[in-house]
Amino acid sequence: MKHVIPLGLTTLLCACQGTQGDGWFPLVEGSEQVYEVKVTSEEAPPVDEWTLRVEGPRTLDDQPVMVRHHSAGVGYFLKTDETGVKRVATQMDTDTEPTPEKEPMWVLKAPYVVGTEWTTSTVPYLILRRNEHPRELRYSHKALMYWRIEAVDDSVTTPTGTHQPCLRVVGRANLNLFTDPVNGFTDVPLTSREWYCKGKGLVKFEREEKVPNGFLVGGSLEAQWVR
Repeated sequence: MKHVIPLGLTTLLCACQGTQGDGWFPLVEGSEQVYEVKVTSEEAPPVDEWTLRVEGPRTLDDQPVMVRHHSAGVGYFLKTDETGVKRVATQMDTDTEPTPEKEPMWVLKAPYVVGTEWTTSTVPYLILRRNEHPRELRYSHKALMYWRIEAVDDSVTTPTGTHQPCLRVVGRANLNLFTDPVNGFTDVPLTSREWYCKGKGLVKFEREEKVPNGFLVGGSLEAQWVR
């Protein structure tokens, strides 16, 4: 069985853009970004591509929102204001109406300066059980991820060029998992890194879920803007 990259992980790519074309989130109706997605693992799937397209403006609960539609068939409803960017609802292509979040989920929190922090709930996206079913841990395990803006003038290079200035945002969480009979329960780190570049949005994303050899398979993922 190969890794299946869940739609939940694409949330991290949904908020590439905001309400102004020259900001960290340049949300422009009809704009589109394509990401090349590579997974490194014992059971890595083929290189994939995700396409995210901006739709809107829309109104949700009398509030203006924009929608980032993912090529896998889901739309993310994003609200941008002076406090930052939040995901407030999602809608599958098969749904007639969006499903509101119980609590808005921060994607990027203002002020956009080094040291700004926030938390979100996360699940393991890449870790698999070797010999048990269901193999995916995301159905049974959750963790609190602590996010922090670690740089505001970073530079990152993708196939679309070298982009600067960029915010570098890092998220860290731990899952206490039974990894093997020798180590027993181990704190397994989950690490995410995102680069949001001025006027471009999210141009690169990394996720690491490394586990000791034993009952589990871990891995890492890189998604970068290619066109």
